[in-house]
Amino acid sequence: MSNQVGVKFTYYRNGTTISRMTDFEDMQEVINHGLESVALDCIQEVFCTTGLDLNQLSYPHTATRFCFFSELSYDADQTITEGKRKTVLNNRSKKRDLVY
Repeated sequence: MSNQVGVKFTYYRNGTTISRMTDFEDMQEVINHGLESVALDCIQEVFCTTGLDLNQLSYPHTATRFCFFSELSYDADQTITEGKRKTVLNNRSKKRDLVY
């Protein structure tokens, strides 16, 4: 019996958190389908089910900038744990040369 639960999609910005389980069993499946593509599908599904437009909440940025996926599994004591977190877009700016 596998202890893998599946992959969770999460949007987080300015204290707003929206999470939903995806149909994927592990992170490799999400990566194979494309992180951004799967995130866009999840964002669309959130809109269709709740009417909440995550792109409007993210303005002037795209919603994918604030999304990540994480694998969920359970321990021997049936505690759910979150691991293997992957951000959709890497927003870290590259070190820039200082001009004096």
